[in-house]
Amino acid sequence: MTHAGALRTLAGLLLACPSAPLAAQDMATMESGHHRMSFTPRRAGTPADTARALAVVHTLRSAIARYPTLAEAESAGFRSRLPEAMRQRRRLLHVGRPGRRPATAGFDPAAPQALLYRRDPSGDFVLAGAMFVAPEGATEDDLDASIPLSVARWHRHLDVCRGPKGEMKLRDRRATTASACEAVGGRFRSESRYMVHVMVDAGDDLAAAFPQGAELD
Repeated sequence: MTHAGALRTLAGLLLACPSAPLAAQDMATMESGHHRMSFTPRRAGTPADTARALAVVHTLRSAIARYPTLAEAESAGFRSRLPEAMRQRRRLLHVGRPGRRPATAGFDPAAPQALLYRRDPSGDFVLAGAMFVAPEGATEDDLDASIPLSVARWHRHLDVCRGPKGEMKLRDRRATTASACEAVGGRFRSESRYMVHVMVDAGDDLAAAFPQGAELD
């Protein structure tokens, strides 16, 4: 197993294991490639949380069913920020509408900021789910009100370098400090907004619908 693979495995065990110390779970950070991610702490669940989470999955599934293939999403204006060479190596691809910003007037499960496409056995990208991005400064209570933290662990990327127009190039991904990012002409953020993936191709299995760990990128 590679060093990165070992880190992903360890992170997955930490996030999934209920017997892990609470402080360790709350501060859980995962390393994936050139990126580090931190996660919200898990809260105790209730039947109402389960119902709310399922409602999000059902609403989202209906809302994005019109984009079953990547070609149809691109025809509607969705675009990937990755260059073609990086896209070819991805098994999960994010595509968003240029200029679309996180919602500021309440959470709308029918209006995600990006669609997610999974590569199928034939090599084609097919609709798998979507990603929601929280507004700047969103608190854990804000996130919980949108999608319960007992079901989903929102995450954010740490030490992120993006191109001037928000594009993601390999040289930018390797720049994990402000000075390194500036040297390649990028824009550095110590932490991104909170975001969460919701997979609509997983039926009503909430553990699969709200993935954690290696499935995120």
